[in-house]
Amino acid sequence: MNDERALLIANLRYALNCHIPAMKHRVRIQTGYGTVDFHGPQARKITALCEELLQTQLQRLERKGGLRR
Repeated sequence: MNDERALLIANLRYALNCHIPAMKHRVRIQTGYGTVDFHGPQARKITALCEELLQTQLQRLERKGGLRR
């Protein structure tokens, strides 16, 4: 596996293990016009979608590199 792919995989795992749990309580989205905050059920919905997208990216990278944990 190349270094770039290994770094991407490490970053995705970190996000899934650290960022996703924290997002279940509050999500802040930064835009060009300012920030938007979501709490409670809305934050959990956004978190579930983000987790699904990150898991998909991680699985795709792991398949490409022949890794599967």
